[in-house]
Amino acid sequence: MPKPLTEEQLKDAEICGYVFPVRTMDSGRVKEIRTTYEAVESRKGEDVPQLMSVKPHVLFKWLFLLGTTPKLSGALEDLVGPNILLTTCAIWPKDAGDPRFVTWHQGSAYFEHGPMDVWSAWIALTDSRFDDGCLKYLPGRHKNPEMIHEKTYNPQNMLSRGQKVLPGQFKVSGAIDEELEPGKCTFHHFQLAHTSEPNNSDRRRIGILFVFCPTHVKPTTELNSAILVRSEDKFGYWNSGPIPESGLDAAHLRHYNDFWKSYVNPENIFEAERSAASK
Repeated sequence: MPKPLTEEQLKDAEICGYVFPVRTMDSGRVKEIRTTYEAVESRKGEDVPQLMSVKPHVLFKWLFLLGTTPKLSGALEDLVGPNILLTTCAIWPKDAGDPRFVTWHQGSAYFEHGPMDVWSAWIALTDSRFDDGCLKYLPGRHKNPEMIHEKTYNPQNMLSRGQKVLPGQFKVSGAIDEELEPGKCTFHHFQLAHTSEPNNSDRRRIGILFVFCPTHVKPTTELNSAILVRSEDKFGYWNSGPIPESGLDAAHLRHYNDFWKSYVNPENIFEAERSAASK
């Protein structure tokens, strides 16, 4: 059976820190997932958490299944090997004319792992174009030391703490726009610098992010949990996250809320801050 990713794509992954586009589902499935998500979204604040930006895959079976499709996990195996953990998930909707944005940042700065063999998969449920605030990447930046970030808590910033790379650490001239059609996916290394601008179009833009790592990766804090989605885990470094079966299970909701409170706790500092403090 041919590998999901070509040799050229794997070379891009090593050199640039990203691979796109990769088709993960057809138009019929995209429509089904979008309809399901928007129905859930309409219930926010009632039986659904108002914020669904970290680990909602532990609440909804349809979301967990989306993050564990064979096409997705097959491509991930090409990137990280056969033993794969799903660590987190986030849903990123931007309405037409939405002024919200995501500042330049690295996922590695606020989710700690060792080693940083971690990859994100961002799946488009709608068109993701330059004018509606698609992802932008800084090719090759994952190979350099982690940059210093600050917390801005800007209400227009879609990141939980307004994480932002401090100025002067990189040049944006080499950034590329990662444009996707519905049902296609982009993979990027967790230390790759990326951003997303406001939606200046008359279209809604929705993307769903999943984060994965091989089982030999160890969390460097007790903040995280993970679900084994392929092969086996001989290390046992991670707490086991719950797998949703049906509806919104009360225990799963408690797990989600406990994680969210811990995640936004201001005492959870960036990796670079911890390193500086230890010197």
